Amino acid sequence: MQTMTHTNYFELFGLAPSYRIDMTLLENTFCRLQGELHPDRHASHSENERRMALQMSADVNDAYRTLRHPVSRAQCLIRLAGYAEAENSATVSPAFLTAQMEWREAIEEASAMQDIKVLEVLARRLRHKLTTQENELAAMLDEQGDFQAAALRMNELRFYEKLRNDIDDVIENMESTTSHGRV
Repeated sequence: MQTMTHTNYFELFGLAPSYRIDMTLLENTFCRLQGELHPDRHASHSENERRMALQMSADVNDAYRTLRHPVSRAQCLIRLAGYAEAENSATVSPAFLTAQMEWREAIEEASAMQDIKVLEVLARRLRHKLTTQENELAAMLDEQGDFQAAALRMNELRFYEKLRNDIDDVIENMESTTSHGRV
């Protein structure tokens, strides 16, 4: 049994280092690796081998979570390319921050008015924005090799994901409150 410390996450799953990856292959490889590393398969092995299998299983889980998520996959690519400093130095523009404040205000207004329809419209607009951001990020990483710009787009994507989660939470709370109120 080999350790995986020398292997990057893409290699571990047999994928080329790219933002656009085959998610089905990722999922299938994850299931196969977890099956191979399952503790029951190593119960008769030495303590050291069991511990190593457990560590490898944790590495596979971490790699899978990283590659499944758009932001962490982008971070992984930026680091692999040796541009970790780009990640930390990338800031967002004042225009982007202004747009974020407008999104927040719209979410707060709809939430205060308990207007789930407006929140659903905002969620649809945000899903479209996320798709656009991810496509731009993919082009920057996979086609242009512009890691500085990709780091900026990645930071923006983080903001949009946070907004999406916030909208989902507000909608969920409103639906929960509404369903409990009907009892």
